[in-house]
Amino acid sequence: MALIERYRDPADAAMMTVVVYGLWFFLGWFGVHRFVTGRVGTGLAMLGLSLLGAATIWLLGLGLIFYAPLAIWWVLDALRIPGWMRR
Repeated sequence: MALIERYRDPADAAMMTVVVYGLWFFLGWFGVHRFVTGRVGTGLAMLGLSLLGAATIWLLGLGLIFYAPLAIWWVLDALRIPGWMRR
């Protein structure tokens, strides 16, 4: 269940979109915006990639293997958020 389902009133929809974009910008590398919108599985995947990247970045830059797809995923999510909020 998504945390934002409580705010289905059209008057609150714009504000919740701003909140989700704020979470995406500041905590998106950890998948927080996905947890809030009810996408827990992929939120855990983003969190896992972020933690694996942080744990292995010191090892000859191996963490970049995890950070590169995560960065692309993070940017693509910015385009997907409006569609998530309409549902």
